Amino acid sequence: MRSRPHRHDGHSSDSETSDVSFQMDSDPAATNSATDVSDLDVPQAPSRKAKPPGGGRRQRRRGRACVTQLTGPIRPSTTSATAQPRVSTPATTKVGRINKEADRNAAFRLDEGDFSESSDDEDSDSDPDVETDHESSDDEEDDGYAESTKEQREKLRSRWERFCRRKRKKARTAQGTVHLNWQDPVAVLRVATRRILTEFFRFCFRLRTGKDGRKLPGIGKLSSLGQDWKSFLRYYEAATGVPLDEELGRKMNKRLRKLALTEFELDTDEKEKTPMYIEDLVPLQETVLRTQEKRFWLGLQRIQQCLYNVLACFTVNRIDAMRNLQYKHLQCSMQRDPRGGPPIILLEITNKFAKKYLGVTQANTFPIPEIIYDPSLMLSPHSFLLGMLLRNQAFRAPNLRSMEDLRRLFIGKGRQQLPLPLKPEMANYYVFCRVEAKRGKVTVNPKLPITKATLTKQIRDFGEIAGFPWAVFTHRFRYGGGTIMNASGLVSDAKQNLIMKHRDSRTFLNHYLPRRVDVDMQALMRGLEPDSELMRAVTRMGRWMDPRRPRELTDEQKASVEDEPELIKAIEKRDRLALELQSQSRKNEVRLARLKRLKKAVTNTRQRLLYALRSRVRRDFDDEQAVIDIEQQLAGTAVTDDETKERLQKEDRMPPELVTLNEKLMTWPTSDSIEAEWRRRNEAVEAVLVYCDVLEGGPPRGRRPQAVNYVEEDVVMEDAPVTTATALSERDRFFQAAEEHIRTASEPLCCFQCYADPGQADSRRLKHYPYHRNLVRHFRDWHLDERRCNFCGDQAGDFLQEMHWKAHVCNAHRLLKCR
Repeated sequence: MRSRPHRHDGHSSDSETSDVSFQMDSDPAATNSATDVSDLDVPQAPSRKAKPPGGGRRQRRRGRACVTQLTGPIRPSTTSATAQPRVSTPATTKVGRINKEADRNAAFRLDEGDFSESSDDEDSDSDPDVETDHESSDDEEDDGYAESTKEQREKLRSRWERFCRRKRKKARTAQGTVHLNWQDPVAVLRVATRRILTEFFRFCFRLRTGKDGRKLPGIGKLSSLGQDWKSFLRYYEAATGVPLDEELGRKMNKRLRKLALTEFELDTDEKEKTPMYIEDLVPLQETVLRTQEKRFWLGLQRIQQCLYNVLACFTVNRIDAMRNLQYKHLQCSMQRDPRGGPPIILLEITNKFAKKYLGVTQANTFPIPEIIYDPSLMLSPHSFLLGMLLRNQAFRAPNLRSMEDLRRLFIGKGRQQLPLPLKPEMANYYVFCRVEAKRGKVTVNPKLPITKATLTKQIRDFGEIAGFPWAVFTHRFRYGGGTIMNASGLVSDAKQNLIMKHRDSRTFLNHYLPRRVDVDMQALMRGLEPDSELMRAVTRMGRWMDPRRPRELTDEQKASVEDEPELIKAIEKRDRLALELQSQSRKNEVRLARLKRLKKAVTNTRQRLLYALRSRVRRDFDDEQAVIDIEQQLAGTAVTDDETKERLQKEDRMPPELVTLNEKLMTWPTSDSIEAEWRRRNEAVEAVLVYCDVLEGGPPRGRRPQAVNYVEEDVVMEDAPVTTATALSERDRFFQAAEEHIRTASEPLCCFQCYADPGQADSRRLKHYPYHRNLVRHFRDWHLDERRCNFCGDQAGDFLQEMHWKAHVCNAHRLLKCR
């Protein structure tokens, strides 16, 4: 008996992995560039093996779609399947559609007598009406894929339509070919053969520009091609209604392997997956708490970043599950210590936005108890999360406003816990909320989560400042956490899959387990004690950490980019067209638009070359710096570490609130007294609470600043008083000179509003404008709408009218002309 045809849907069962999945034996599974997400992370859709009513296997085989040979235009059949059992349906017919139509027609032929066998439930007037207005069609139904998966599918859809438009332009008729309707991409997709699909992927390989003319990175790795193939299969099924034919899928797998390995020579190595352990989290947290190379608008953003790092390490969740965490997903309680000690604060975090399949997921709840005598409070999520909750006064109990109030609570006799409920009106507040600034005014929107791009960039920047050679992203904590659970022997495979939201252990093996072996094979084979600590130290991210690693190019390196042939060619094209337009008396709008595009192309080319040079310099830093260090040590000369000294100088200029925060979070337990330990932890939470409202001034504008030196050109010094006090720091002396200049200069060059705003950066507060008119222009653009003088404070009060505000600026600060 002839076997039933199968369809290739992009998913692989255990017995078909080597046949239908696009993966060589030594190749990693296709993954995204940002996170390792595979189809194995979610359960497969149930197979269509249910027997339809009244049909049987023969009828299902008749109703199943098949791909016919392309001998001419294919026209859908209008004959009923029951009348013509031997005629195969066109490729657009869905599986079981004929049977469903027959069942539907039979249902409409039923009369009232067919319902004589009533069920246990009786009809009632209270039964709800049957509403059909809100029924959605098949096209409107959500397929349950994640947003990132939909974006990948949409990318392949746009590329297929772009391919069809290109073929339509160059369509030509030849003997033995089929006339295809390239104006209808879906129609072409239904009858696509291996030759057409091969042409499409060759077209994708050669694509150089994408949306809005932006240059594409291209397909450089075999895993990227595999991801595109999976996305194309999803688009094929969504557009045609049926999965790709299994035989055609196998042929395309072989064809794509040949294209990747022989014609385009793609990189078959998987991407770097060095894990991050708790030893790597320590320098990352210290960098977030100390560095001044990256500033925020509000101290709350720095606290959120610290909390995100520790929660990502302890719960090994994905970035979307973390950033969508809300107050309703938190549970705080006081738990009785089973060993008879004082009550323990327990935080329970439920991740509702974990990875889903078909829009459904079972949330995991992670209990995180407070660790008394914790040697490092900057690794304690209680320090940051409780500080944020107390800042927002999120506890439902109105008198619970500080850690001292929390420590006075106790658990009644016969009970195990004392819940600490949060306010229901704050249930939709996000833990990692969005902070925005408009014209220097900072606003916190607790009902909007921080964007994925912002969170990714923040953790990457802090990783670069710390000195890590590779980009730091959330999945590195999943690499490290999964490796620890897998090697600990304390977590079963089932529980590990539950924690990491994996379908089975193959996902961890294929996408998470590092390829750098952390087993001391030499000692193991010789029967010696393996040095596990050393093996762990040489396989984690901290091994390659070097704070001296450059983040910016030098002036010489930037100038070398101007000699690149690609940039020279782009500049010549721009200049040639600019000269032609200058010689013309009449301006051509089309050519002006082309000149604008050429100018943008020059800028993009320069930035792309600078980025590539920066990546190359950072990649070659280890070997080049090692040679310098070796030669200096062998020569006996002192090794100067100017970069480290400069970094320490920047940390010395931290705001006083940040200095206090570091002091409280980096204290050690100094007493065995539980009261002293509570006092130490309470002070850390209080410091976090205070720093949440500190205005940091926002990121520096324009070019990334070098060492923040308060040079004389930043502020006018001619009117500075002569002082003999040595207690004043360099920063205080320059602020004192700027204040004196604002008070006495006839035509001041420093803005009094910016100077008196503690939320602005020091460079903005001490900014020295070249001319007085530049300061006047700045004041009109930025401060004219304000009605309160920051410099004079409460002495001047608020100005309700603009004329009164202008009069004060003219009389008190000599900035605007009085009329």
